[in-house]
Amino acid sequence: MDESVYDKNRELQRKLDHFIKQARANEKKQELYETFGFEIIGASTPKQLRDLLLSQSIVRFQLLDMVLCLVDHHKDADRLFFEHDEEARLGCANKLLILDVNNDAEIIQSFIVNPMLGTEALQKYHWMINGLKSSNQVKSAAFLPLLRSNQVIGAMMLLSQDPHRYQKGIGTFFLQKLSAMTAVAIENCLNQQRIKEISYQDALTQTYNRRYFDLRLKDEIARCIRWNDDLICMFLDVDHFKKINDSHGHQTGDSVLRHMVNLIKEQVRSCDIVARYGGEEFVVALPSTALHAAHEIAERLRKAICSSAIILYDKQLNISVSIGMASLRDLPVVLQQDADFICTTLLERADKALYEAKEGGRNQVVVYTNPIL
Repeated sequence: MDESVYDKNRELQRKLDHFIKQARANEKKQELYETFGFEIIGASTPKQLRDLLLSQSIVRFQLLDMVLCLVDHHKDADRLFFEHDEEARLGCANKLLILDVNNDAEIIQSFIVNPMLGTEALQKYHWMINGLKSSNQVKSAAFLPLLRSNQVIGAMMLLSQDPHRYQKGIGTFFLQKLSAMTAVAIENCLNQQRIKEISYQDALTQTYNRRYFDLRLKDEIARCIRWNDDLICMFLDVDHFKKINDSHGHQTGDSVLRHMVNLIKEQVRSCDIVARYGGEEFVVALPSTALHAAHEIAERLRKAICSSAIILYDKQLNISVSIGMASLRDLPVVLQQDADFICTTLLERADKALYEAKEGGRNQVVVYTNPIL
């Protein structure tokens, strides 16, 4: 055989082997992206989605790090993603950025609608990685806009130490597919959570209902036991509420309850759980709170309610509340009991303290104490 023909055949074989290798690599890459895409679309809670996007993606795609930036069109993204979980919020610091539609309008307008790869993405959107500990190690990046119904809902920044990992025009199809599936996943997951929360809300006061409180209380108790923290359960009851309804009507009574909820929320933290437990009775769980600190909160709340009059039809209506409190740490052999027992006992004790406050003249705070045998 002619040597030149042999060399040409060998070169063609090398090219063919290269194309086959590249095709197989692309198949694996496509399978990886599609598998991950279906997982995030199937995420049932914002917490699960958050873990997939901010942790699992780094492992799956062998990244140095990644940043997710969301435009908070509904002003609830932070609450939905963290559900009052301060530990998770700290763990995701600088990795989940939430933009306000008004305050961050200029930043949002800078988002392009097509992926941007390489050093150009780093230069244009460097502010997205400024807070990361690994920012100095980043050599290449992929900026992926998140779009739904022609509206920007956020962006992702995939980061690598490899300067050749993300290059202009290379692998754009896979990344566009990933960004599209991520945008769908975020929208679907948050909307599902919003619908779920409606079933957990008290329609009148827009605070949580008893069903949600009982579920959350178990989780918070388990967490506090795990970290050796205290948890305070606080029952609040509007004094002489029946007289208010009888004298001024149920609409006035409803206004009183809404007014009280607003004052409660002003005095407690975002991680505390406020719920309407029934009628004019409300319950608040204060996780990771010492009893003396909770007592100060309860006194501030009681005074705020007393000093804040409600104006109805040019008339001033003053109300007061009685408050009963119980501490998780006061439960005997708490670590040996199941969650249902702990929840039931804690609520019973707070309710007994509330009864003492009302029997003792109302408009006061009472802490449950173990009876002397």
